[in-house]
Formats: sequence, C-alpha cells, structure tokens
Amino acid sequence: MSAKSPESPEHYKDRRVLLDLELVIDELEEHKKHEIHLAELEGLGIVHQRMTLDREDSARKPSFFAPHSSIPKPSDDTVDELRSTLEFEDTCFTQPVDRARQVAGPWASYVPYGVIDDYTPYKDLYQDHKPEFGPFRISDIRGKGFPHTKAFIYNDMDATDESILRGELLVILRLMLGQLRKRRLLHHRKAPVFLVSFMGKRARAFESYFNGQALVLRTTKLYNFPEDTSIGFKSLAEWYLSSPTGDTSKVNI
Repeated sequence: MSAKSPESPEHYKDRRVLLDLELVIDELEEHKKHEIHLAELEGLGIVHQRMTLDREDSARKPSFFAPHSSIPKPSDDTVDELRSTLEFEDTCFTQPVDRARQVAGPWASYVPYGVIDDYTPYKDLYQDHKPEFGPFRISDIRGKGFPHTKAFIYNDMDATDESILRGELLVILRLMLGQLRKRRLLHHRKAPVFLVSFMGKRARAFESYFNGQALVLRTTKLYNFPEDTSIGFKSLAEWYLSSPTGDTSKVNI
C-alpha cells in the first residue's frame, strides 16, 4: 500500500501478522515439512476449531457463510461411477493428486453453479512440483459489501483429522491476503475464506478468518470416498454455494 493509502493502522497491523504467518508456512518447504500436526498450530499463531456442516448445529457450523437451500443428493449413476473409478487400481493414476481429481471432477459436475465471478489473488496459489497443490476454482463477490472468498483445491498428499497440509494453509492465507489488500475492501477487518480441500480419496471443508490476534482455522471431519459420496457431495456443495454473512467490520469475535 502507498503512503496515500486509506488503509488504517489497525488494518495494516492485521495484514502484517498474516503476511508474516504466510512467510513462515511458505518456508516450511525448506525443511521438507508439508504437513502440520494440530498440536503445532498454536505455536504458529493459529487457533484450530472443529466444524460441522450440519445446519442444525448452530455452535459448530460455519459463521460467515449461509448454506444454499437444499440440493438433491447425487444420482445413483454419479455414486456408482465414482465407486468404479476409485476401485480401479491402475498404478498410473493412484497418487493422491490423481485420486483428488477423480473425486473433485464428479463433485464439480454435480454442483449446480450459478454466476460466479473470477478471482485474482495477490500471489501464486499453485505449486507444480511435488507435493502439488492448487485451486480448481476460486470465487469472490463484486463490490464493497463482502470480502468473502471460496475455493476448492487439490493436494498431492493424504492428510488425517489430526493434521493440516501446508498447501491448504498457503491457499487460505493467500486468498485472505488478496482480499485484505484490495482498496475497495479496506473497511473490512475480516476476509473469511471457505475452502473445500480434496486429497486422495478424501475431502474436507475449512472456514478461516483473522480474529485480531490469530488465524482461526475451522475444519470439518474428513469425508471418505466412495463411502461418503451421497452425504459428502451434498453437504460440501450446499456450503460451497453458500451466501456471505456475518459482521466483517470488526475482529473481536
């Protein structure tokens, strides 16, 4: 930001904290560390919380995204086709990134997209060398009203419920920082991110935002495919097609 920027000192301070965190996560690659255990997050300035996509669980569902009205479950043909694909053990296409694409492709076809604006991040979101990661699709909202972003991504690693992938964190932080540096959004103190992450035969959702002191990272359980295709596809789609909500003008939440 230039000297004439309308960015407030508080907003700049928030952004600097996130920039420093992004640098720390980026440099983990130098130590060949691509997976972070939940117990390590606090030391990085990250608050982890469990999240659910159950609409009725008001305490643990996403706070800054309101789900799309009910979407029909995927057809039997979609479920059967994914099962057949994932059970096929061709060794040329069984790496985690291959499996991630095999799951994300049918899910993306199942999601009834509306009109979605493209999003240009401030920094590259792709890693082309192993372990690969990057977004299939990114969206934000035009205008000054909402700083929210959404994306779904692939990873060339398998994760567990007790760990977070470096690629997941980098995409979240870079999306968030991209929003926080936009002049039209400088009156917002939070830039919530909703992320669907595909890895191997699994997927999970994230909601993340900055609370003024730390990055809040909320994660769902891992959905296993093809076993969870019906409920997993439906739940992830309804929340991916969510509407922005919540007060993003303050950080004291």
